[in-house]
Amino acid sequence: MIFELAGPEDFQDVNRLARQVCEHHAQWDNTIQLDAEPYPMDWFLECIEEDSLRSNAIYVARKDGKVVGFMRFYLWETNSAVSEKRKMITIDDIGVVASLRNQGIGKQMMGKLRLLAKEWGCESIRLYVDAENESAYQYYLKCGFRIRNMGMGLSL
Repeated sequence: MIFELAGPEDFQDVNRLARQVCEHHAQWDNTIQLDAEPYPMDWFLECIEEDSLRSNAIYVARKDGKVVGFMRFYLWETNSAVSEKRKMITIDDIGVVASLRNQGIGKQMMGKLRLLAKEWGCESIRLYVDAENESAYQYYLKCGFRIRNMGMGLSL
């Protein structure tokens, strides 16, 4: 499997997968918009520029030349007066082609991201998962993630 920065030719495949992620999240979050193209073309093109890591980067997993998964993440450094600066990655979206799930593709993508994060001098990879998203929670545990903190929200 190849894990690399997406190219312009990946626009439709990534949006198809991002739409599946949105549909999944919409099961418990009625604020999710189910746009045909969750990532508009101009925004997508910004995310695949070489220097996009500091804002949003979209990487794809390819198998036999076809996009089988994607991940959107960004690199950032803490800026706190009470702790050392630390560099880390936060994952915002991850998706695998529905017919290929539970075949290790997501875990391979996570392993490749782990290698890239180390290469970039990061100390950790972070993400947020909705409490209702049991399948994602179990997947992240299998990938070695541990609960760090608990987030809460209040709808108004």
